[in-house]
Amino acid sequence: FALKYAELKPVKCRSTREALALRGSKATDIQNQIRSDVTRFRYGDEQHLDEALKRIFRFGRYDGIPRKMSPVLTGVREEVVDGEYALVLEFAHKKRFEQDQWVKRLEKITTFFGPGIRATVEETAQGADLSLICDGTGEGRGGGEKGDVLPPLMPGLPARQK
Repeated sequence: FALKYAELKPVKCRSTREALALRGSKATDIQNQIRSDVTRFRYGDEQHLDEALKRIFRFGRYDGIPRKMSPVLTGVREEVVDGEYALVLEFAHKKRFEQDQWVKRLEKITTFFGPGIRATVEETAQGADLSLICDGTGEGRGGGEKGDVLPPLMPGLPARQK
């Protein structure tokens, strides 16, 4: 009960049969970690993918956006795109958030969530769908390429590992 105020509810994950069949052989460690993190209860985070969004959008910095304009993750989907496994992150935009903020940061998003993925963004009525699509190289699987799978849960803690 004491942590109820800091509770962050999981987002829904929708999957196709085809994507589920490819997940085990194609999904990168980071795609699996993201799916796992956002589909369970969290405590102490302001929002899902908070640390990732902070680094991508550089909150409060000269070339960044204000934190209050940060997009909010509302769901995830697993799909097959061009024969490859894709994890699609569904975001709702806040007032005054401009779609081009995603487009100009696609390279940063790709390197942040890589290796082994390519990122695309598609505008939706609600905001944007950010697709993290396996690039077919097999990189990013097995934990050998990138020891630190995702940033730490809180400052001062070690990075989370798969």
